[in-house]
Amino acid sequence: MPKHLSVVLDLDGRTDDAALEALINDACECAAWTACVGIPVLSIYERSGVLKSSLPHLHRQISSTISSYYGVDNPSKPTVSLRAPQVPAFSPPTASPDPSKGSPPHMSILLLSESDGRRTLVDLTKTLTEMSQKHKLGPEDISAELIDAELSESVMGEPDLLILFGESVVLDGYPPWQVRLSEIL
Repeated sequence: MPKHLSVVLDLDGRTDDAALEALINDACECAAWTACVGIPVLSIYERSGVLKSSLPHLHRQISSTISSYYGVDNPSKPTVSLRAPQVPAFSPPTASPDPSKGSPPHMSILLLSESDGRRTLVDLTKTLTEMSQKHKLGPEDISAELIDAELSESVMGEPDLLILFGESVVLDGYPPWQVRLSEIL
């Protein structure tokens, strides 16, 4: 069972409200399916980044969909947090769990877009350059392992499984370091 699942969703070239609602619905269904099989981390990639524009609305929709699968008071229903690179995480407070039942599982959802790949590399390059110039880090200390560790920490680790919906394999700008060792279906 993968610990981190990623999916690539698409607006199908449309920008109308119906296309956005369909995209949100797809994201909600993917989140619910992922929660039901017990995968704790889901990355949702959508090229334009439109899903990142309203984390509270998307969180409400995802929570509602998960509740429709689990039921409102099911103690095994996971709590959900949303985050995106360069955007504050959204994880509203939840009711205190009954201590006798234990805490519910938690699911982290990362929203990615095409701009995240380039922006993350640029930011990391600037940070490493500044550290080198201030003699906090020597040029010989900058290695592939350091860059890999920093990229994994700043975004999230690589998914174990990447699911593409469509007739052909199109990554559509998905950050390349996120899929080096991922199985793609």
